[in-house]
Amino acid sequence: MPPLRFERVETSVGPILVAETEVGIAMVTRSDLIGPFLASLQRRFPRREILPAELDLGWLIDLLAGASVTLPPIDVAGLSPFDARVFRVVRSIPRGETMTYGEVAALAGSLGAARAAGGAMSRCPLFPAVPCHRVVRAADGWSGWGADEALKLRLLWLEGREPPTSSSWARRQA
Repeated sequence: MPPLRFERVETSVGPILVAETEVGIAMVTRSDLIGPFLASLQRRFPRREILPAELDLGWLIDLLAGASVTLPPIDVAGLSPFDARVFRVVRSIPRGETMTYGEVAALAGSLGAARAAGGAMSRCPLFPAVPCHRVVRAADGWSGWGADEALKLRLLWLEGREPPTSSSWARRQA
């Protein structure tokens, strides 16, 4: 079995660790802590050797800078079937557009499971190969994805989305 490969890259949002398999991106972490990153990979891929390597991460740099990119393939091995379905739906959301958690859940085959879709987003190990920032709460059409609302705002703005003036995010920033 081919090894998992990983690389640390410096981006406009700080250091990011990325791992990939022969299938695609396996994990992305906005961190500089290699130990926890490797431990998470080992739990998800217990029989795989993990080696540092030079990866083609131009897509990541470009995406975080606001460019339109083709997302790389992802490897959903070791993830729940529901999470894998949710992540595939989220990857289909076009640049500059959003979808609510309820819409994502329905398209993933689980009508009424908006909170479960939100849970999948909160534990997504593949952002930004899975553009979680494009999923919003139905209540205000903007907020959600507690990982980093400032990053969400920045990425949506770079994609041409203006925040609604009545959003809870905008009120908190005022």
